[in-house]
Amino acid sequence: MEEEEACRRQYRAAIDEAERVRLKRKLNNLYQQITDKDNQLKQKDSIQNANRRFLALEDKLSKLDFKEQIKLIKNIFDEFEENGLALFFINESLNMAGDLLCLEIQNLLKDETTDLQHYEIAFSVDRRLDEVGFLQGLGGYLGINEIKGKDEYLKIIEKFSELIKNGSIIFIELKKIDLLDNQANFLEWLVNFFWKSLIEKVPLICKNQDIEQVKFIIVVVSDDNISDECSNLSFFCNERCFDKTKFLAIPLKEWTEKEIRLWLTKYSRLSKNIISPMAKSVYKSSRGGTPKLICDALRNKLS
Repeated sequence: MEEEEACRRQYRAAIDEAERVRLKRKLNNLYQQITDKDNQLKQKDSIQNANRRFLALEDKLSKLDFKEQIKLIKNIFDEFEENGLALFFINESLNMAGDLLCLEIQNLLKDETTDLQHYEIAFSVDRRLDEVGFLQGLGGYLGINEIKGKDEYLKIIEKFSELIKNGSIIFIELKKIDLLDNQANFLEWLVNFFWKSLIEKVPLICKNQDIEQVKFIIVVVSDDNISDECSNLSFFCNERCFDKTKFLAIPLKEWTEKEIRLWLTKYSRLSKNIISPMAKSVYKSSRGGTPKLICDALRNKLS
């Protein structure tokens, strides 16, 4: 800008015609550079605004339709007295957007405390696919360098006892158990050893430390549908007869065109004449309301 103003002054003061032509050409070049720079900044702002809008919409996808599931979880929490423990299971997470439900559970827990300790562990082909792999994943968060056997779960519980305070919530999110050869054996071990030891020791820890309103929540997630192998086992309960010593499976369901339309109305900032046909198109592409396909379609249409 300063260079352009200086060039204008020289141009106005110049007498020699050749000099005026040279300065005029320079002014035109400077003007073009300024215009190009301004267009680049506008384009960058436009991309940034689009990215911010996309991220904002992505953040709201978990609001699409988990009302029944969150109500179920809240009802369980309402039954807690001084302290609480709950063990949840999410089946067929990949197709049914279980990751978004986990995000909603995390948001729910954030509202319950100022000390949410979230531990996210996922089985993978480069990690031990058994009880030890789970304990090593937790140990990595907690600074426990060596876990060699599945009977060392007490190390984890002892470490948790050092971390909890009044109002603490421990949220363990264990993903991809479908990668395990025998999911039922793992779930049985998790309930009968790790979980029941927590149930036994947490009240004692809280009493000894004079703390309360402590919660331990574990959500175990399977990408695939393994309900036939696991859900009828003795260590699962149902919401009518909730038993904190057992898994409670959280049922997921397909989403409707109406729910898609309501979500678009609340969060997309699009006009009504665009929202209705978009909701219809998204639902039509979702093979009967499959949540993953709905999320993919919304990302595609709103990006």
